[in-house]
Amino acid sequence: MTDQFPILKKYTYLNTANHGLLSQDLVDYRNSLDQKMRDEASVFTNKRNIFIDEVRHTIANFIDADPDFTAVIPNFSTGFNTLINNIEPNATFLLLKNDYPSVNWPVETRDFKTFYVTINEDMEEQIIEVCEKEQPDFFCFSLVQYISGIKMDLEFIKKLKQQYPDMTLIADGTQYVGCEEFRFRESGLDIILASCYKWLHAGDGNGFICVKENVQEYIFPKSIGYRSARNVMNANVTFISRFEPGHQDMIAFGTLQQAIIKIQEMGWEQVSNSVKKLAQKARMEFEKRNLLAAVVTSRKEHSSIFNIKGDQDLYKKLLEHDIVTSLRGDGIRISFSFFNTQEDLDKLLEVLDL
Repeated sequence: MTDQFPILKKYTYLNTANHGLLSQDLVDYRNSLDQKMRDEASVFTNKRNIFIDEVRHTIANFIDADPDFTAVIPNFSTGFNTLINNIEPNATFLLLKNDYPSVNWPVETRDFKTFYVTINEDMEEQIIEVCEKEQPDFFCFSLVQYISGIKMDLEFIKKLKQQYPDMTLIADGTQYVGCEEFRFRESGLDIILASCYKWLHAGDGNGFICVKENVQEYIFPKSIGYRSARNVMNANVTFISRFEPGHQDMIAFGTLQQAIIKIQEMGWEQVSNSVKKLAQKARMEFEKRNLLAAVVTSRKEHSSIFNIKGDQDLYKKLLEHDIVTSLRGDGIRISFSFFNTQEDLDKLLEVLDL
């Protein structure tokens, strides 16, 4: 791993929830595209449409979505704003209180009528209660909470969609996609968007949106530009291509494609299952030390993101021991990815116990 991620020679990196790593293979790949642009210019970039179509198919295959309803976007926020800009102003929304600002702020600043559920031990029960009483048109949420690491119950989402088929479920997968195998068609979600610089370790400036086909019947994006027509000669502007109005960064999205291929080559046993085992051990150790909030310890399933009790002094102490984390909320956020090991956890616990 240190050959691919030289930073691991110096640091115990427990901060993927903040920013993923860029492997040496991806750096080499990006350099090769830069050189093609230098040496071939438009001879190379004229292949952009075909190139981006291949990226779309790679994304769709990775999460089991329809490539015709998959678009590349520079980040979650750009795609989400494009999406909700064109929702009727009398629509009603359900949000999670204190969810990621890029999820909640775009809804709140457009003055939609909004209902909230608190992220706590009985979050799913609250969601059902609000849906029964208020019948919201849209439910927007993060699959994994960015501060606490609380993970939405995916089986619950399937049942929720079955119970309220007319409610559109929109998920931010930025802190989730790349952590475990996910099948969009079976998920109950209508729309998923994600930035990919975290758990896919794909570098900055790339993300995606996937929608179910029926979404185009009631959401009508107005964004358009020359690149919205994939077949420029026929100006064939589709629903999903309105999320791609301008030219697409071949380096950024090519990196995303290569990052997905890398994960597929590694397999979910290494990418997901080993991390889950490490996260389970970490959770047990954190609980022994009374470092986790009750809402986390009470839930059956959790992600590989934890927010432990601590302050600026502890954050500095960890960094002095070359352990990279983030200050988030009222504590310190720890996150484990596939390159982390038992030795990393042992070192963290050793410093915490000093």
